[in-house]
This record gives sequence, structure tokens and C-alpha cells, in this order.
Amino acid sequence: MDILFLSVMAGGALVAGFVSGLTGLGTGLISLSIWIHVASPTFVVPLGATIAVAAHITTLTFVRHGIHWPRLLPFLAGGVIGMPIGVFLLPVLDREAVKLGLGIFLVAYAAYGLLVRVPPVVRWGGRAADAAVGVGGGFFGGLLSLSGPLPTIWAGLRGWPKDEQRGVYQPFNLMVLLTAAIGHYASGRVALSDAWLVAMVTGLAVIGAIGGLWLYRRASSAQFRRYVLVMLAVAGLSLVGDRLSALLSF
Repeated sequence: MDILFLSVMAGGALVAGFVSGLTGLGTGLISLSIWIHVASPTFVVPLGATIAVAAHITTLTFVRHGIHWPRLLPFLAGGVIGMPIGVFLLPVLDREAVKLGLGIFLVAYAAYGLLVRVPPVVRWGGRAADAAVGVGGGFFGGLLSLSGPLPTIWAGLRGWPKDEQRGVYQPFNLMVLLTAAIGHYASGRVALSDAWLVAMVTGLAVIGAIGGLWLYRRASSAQFRRYVLVMLAVAGLSLVGDRLSALLSF
């Protein structure tokens, strides 16, 4: 393995970890967008899930007071229902069309959120609405490995403090990503000879997450909201860009 490969893998882990520490999301999206230039998707996807799990566990220890189990449980229950539905519909739905639609929605929502000075607060629906969002998050997690956007948006719309927002969508994403990581390793997608690389990128992602968390702790609620919206916009643009690239190559 040459120095370029190692540098890209190390840099991707650090950057992805930092973004995760700052916003509580985007670990896999950032790491894969960087790593894909030096390695195959089948190789880096399990690594992305691994560092995301490590980053979530690390940062959740610092925002654990924001976790309220009566609030979180409907999301988790919905995710358990939605995930197998997404997996089941994999052969039926046009994943590229779904990616494009979700990408456009994320970009539009992020643009709206960045333009609005006083964000709306949604107080209706109660736990039933929270569970429905969990079903949607689980569905997109099973179909596209994108469990985070819907619970993240909904937690923001609920108007909860920033630690409580992360206390919802981070445990939710952790559940989905941990399930995915276990599946990857059980399927033998990561060779034993790559254990040192897994350890290296995981350690660097944790270091990056601690750095991002340092900035997060110093950010106001308004600044945190902007960070999250920018991350959602990046995710949306990535999805739209993937679809447009596929269409142009065709």
C-alpha cells in the first residue's frame, strides 16, 4: 500500500470524524466521498460504517444527558419496522430515482432553513409522528443506507435543544449503522489482514470526532442549526450529483 492510499484513508477518517463530532451525522457520507478515489466501494463501505459507529459512541458519551428514552423509543421502534421494509423493496424500487428525489428534498429543505431566520417549531403529532419519522428513517436506511436525514430534520423542527436533538438522531443512526456493520463483517467483506487499517481509520475518526465535539460545545444553538443544514445540503447535493453523473455517463 503506497503513501497516497494511506494519506487519503487517514485524511478521510479524520475529516469524517470531525464532521461527526460537530454535527452528529455525515460520517459515512464524508469518508466514502474521499476514500472512493483510492479504493472500491465494497472495501470502504464497511470501513465507513465502522468509523461511524465509533464516532457515535465517542460523542454520545458527551451528550448522553440529551438522551430521553421515552422520547427516543418511538423513533427506534419505527426504525425497526422501516428497515426491513426498505431492504425488502430493494429489488422493486428504482433506487436511483429515490436517491434523486431525496437529494432534491434535502437541498430544498436546507436552502429554506438557511434562509429562514426564525425556524418553525412543530408541536403536533406526539409520539405517533415521531414513530412515523423513525419508520421513514429506517426505510431509507434499509434502501439507501441513509437513515439519518429524516430524524435529523424532524428533531430540528421539534425545537429541542441541540444536545436533545443529537440525543435522538445519533442513537437512531447508531442502531442502523451497527446493524449494517455487523452484517458487513459477518459476510466477510473485511479481511483479517486489513484489521490494522480498520484500527487506524477508527482511531483517527475518534480523534477527529473529539476535535469536532470541541467546536460543537462552543457553538450556539443557531450556529449548530446552520452546521446541520449545511451537512444536509452536502448530503443532498451528493445524491443529486450521483444521479446526474449516472445519467450523463449513460
